[in-house]
Amino acid sequence: MYDVIIIGAGPAGTVAGYLLGRAGLSVLLLDRKDFPRKKACAGGITPKAMALFPFDISCLIRRTCREVKIIRPGNASFTVKAKAPLCYITKRMDLDAYSLEKAVQAGCRFRKIGRIIRLDQDDCGVNLTLSSDGKTDILRAGYLIGADGANSKIRRLIGGQKSRIIKLPALEADVPVKNAGLHPMTFDFSRDIQGYYWIFPRKTHVNIGIFSAMPNGTMNRDLLKNYAEDRLKTDILSDVKGYPIATSYGKVHLGTGRVLLAGDAAGLAEPLLGEGIYSALKSGILSARAIEHTVGRKLFTPSDALGFYRQALGALQLDLRLYRCCASILYQFPKWSLALGSCNILHNCFSRGYSTGKTLHEILMPF
Repeated sequence: MYDVIIIGAGPAGTVAGYLLGRAGLSVLLLDRKDFPRKKACAGGITPKAMALFPFDISCLIRRTCREVKIIRPGNASFTVKAKAPLCYITKRMDLDAYSLEKAVQAGCRFRKIGRIIRLDQDDCGVNLTLSSDGKTDILRAGYLIGADGANSKIRRLIGGQKSRIIKLPALEADVPVKNAGLHPMTFDFSRDIQGYYWIFPRKTHVNIGIFSAMPNGTMNRDLLKNYAEDRLKTDILSDVKGYPIATSYGKVHLGTGRVLLAGDAAGLAEPLLGEGIYSALKSGILSARAIEHTVGRKLFTPSDALGFYRQALGALQLDLRLYRCCASILYQFPKWSLALGSCNILHNCFSRGYSTGKTLHEILMPF
């Protein structure tokens, strides 16, 4: 029997495993993929997310961006600048493999699995039934963290399908271009969608993509190809990948009993730009702390871990409510919202706070 089983070896799962393993708990980290594995993700890490990593990831940073270009409806643009970095660019495949290595070094065991069949809880722990290569296996732990992404099987098994999870679609591709580093990091709101296109520079290519703020948003390879032709003068695309980003409306479902949900499995990505690594790291850290706080303490009941976790995530849930409000305004009135955003005083205030790692509610406090 393990102290904790973690499903999903992305940012939420690996940081939770790292912290729990370092605290001396027995941890089994499970994923359906071998690592390194390709992962659909633009690779942008915000300063507030960068500050959360409990280990140094500077060796994985491929580009540091201190300027962000915003293209408004009508093709007018403005540039947001800061003295400190506004975003760090990495490759998600490398980041996940490195984070998993750190978790294993901290004491976690890692295992590739097949299908998850069922999950049962009792007063003393959690049973997880797996099927791999035609064989059934039952694993047991005191607690379980579901960090298995937007299409979380753990969320479904504990009845989380009743929560208001919204899956926002994104599509990305790599585009080989000359002098890729000269392209600014760009968020393009000029196209006729409720969402935006992006350009993230790398060393030998740029990563482009589409984010839809609507769950039924239309996106396909042709739209990306047309965008590349228009902005980059080429229609050569590689590694085209689509993926859902899970956010939530209303009360966030964070788990049941001895099962805690983290990251996209809990619908914690923000719906304004679709950034999810910060909330994955934050929820992974806080779920680990909640479990560590209760394991082996007779004065606490098993459900206290979930209670501690809910309380600790209060600030993040406040931020999500603010992001929902901002997203509603931006995507209903993009022309006027971005005209206001182009005001130097306003976007300089946000860029200063953003570059120093402040959360949205911390930036908005002076207002």
